[in-house]
Amino acid sequence: MLGRFLELSLVVPDTGTSWQRWLGLGFAGAEAGDIWPHAYGVVACEGVAVGLHAAGGESPFISFVRPEVAQLERELADRLLGVEHARLGDDEFNLIELREPGGTLLRVQEARTFSAPAEVPARTSLGVFDALSLPCPDLAEARGFWERLGYEVRDIEQPWPGLAVESLPLACHEVSTSRDVLLVFDGPVEAGAIARLGIAPARLPALRHRAHSLLHVADGVGLLGLAPG
Repeated sequence: MLGRFLELSLVVPDTGTSWQRWLGLGFAGAEAGDIWPHAYGVVACEGVAVGLHAAGGESPFISFVRPEVAQLERELADRLLGVEHARLGDDEFNLIELREPGGTLLRVQEARTFSAPAEVPARTSLGVFDALSLPCPDLAEARGFWERLGYEVRDIEQPWPGLAVESLPLACHEVSTSRDVLLVFDGPVEAGAIARLGIAPARLPALRHRAHSLLHVADGVGLLGLAPG
């Protein structure tokens, strides 16, 4: 219903610096369009793209793309799902925003804003991308939300008990695990990546029995690399 996953969108103070940081982690640069009036760049690896915005309000948010965005507003109303913001019109770049139960903003827009890189790396310095995991106070509520949108949801036990949303790179974890939006990778994280970022890795109590590295970058999202196990 929401369309195709487009990107994890981050509002950053300096898109150039952020761009270089993500390239240094092994992501590939994508060709961004000129839809947005602010500076905008995109990096990607196999399974996920990250949009770097110089403006745009709260961060992070998740962007989807589908045609007939105005029709989506009616479809959401039919399923008793509220819209937080809508910008619709013949002379507008149409988009709708709603919020999932954990509080993360979801933006659905009428067209892509970048072209995928010719070669998308399967592995980054963080490992192989596994999921974009959202913190959820109530997993049952999260399941109901995504199912009302027409997605199949399954239980997962690794790397922690949670949910996975089929056909999307999205998962949900309990807020007791982490209050952060997490990009999860099957690692381990390369030591050189940690050194380049200059960030001391953190640890999650929920993963105390599994080697891992959690990196909090300035772009407002946690990067979690999991050692095999």
